[in-house]
Order: sequence, then C-alpha cells, then structure tokens
Amino acid sequence: MQIDEQFMTEVGLGQMPAAEKRAFMDHATEELEVRVGQKIGSQLSPSQINDFNRAAEAGTLGAWLERHIPDYRAQTKAVFQEFKRELHAERQSILAA
Repeated sequence: MQIDEQFMTEVGLGQMPAAEKRAFMDHATEELEVRVGQKIGSQLSPSQINDFNRAAEAGTLGAWLERHIPDYRAQTKAVFQEFKRELHAERQSILAA
C-alpha cells in the first residue's frame, strides 16, 4: 500500500500539477501513517506501546505486530481503503484548493 501515481489516479487526483501532487502524496503518506498508528495504538496497553516503539527502533516491528496483533495487515488495509474512499469523495474540493 503506497501513495503513488496509481493511487492518485484511483482517487481521482491524477491530473494534479506535478509539484502539488508530490506535496500532496507526501502529506497523504504522513496522514495514512498516523491513521494506521492510531488504529493499532488504540489496541495496545501502555507497556505494549513501549514494546512497539522499541521494536520499531530495532527494525523488528513486523515480527512484533505478527505476534501481538495478528490481523494488523487486514486492519492496515481497511484503514487504507477508507482513506482512499475519503479522498475520492473529496477530490473536487481538493483539486479546487
């Protein structure tokens, strides 16, 4: 799941000017990361959040997530799909901005 040219076309923003598109893609990537983090984080205890952060720093986050939130891939995909729907619904106002 990436915010790339294909994603932009799928949500109806493919015709955005190149400079604006790059900035938008960077912002959308950050927003998606925040949303996934909120979804996953809402299921963790404070102790697990500390473990999560340590795993992220150590580069072992994937394995940690597999052990503690086995369906994290499905949850991430659901957040991604909802984000795509939101952007598609708002594409006209985004392009007009």
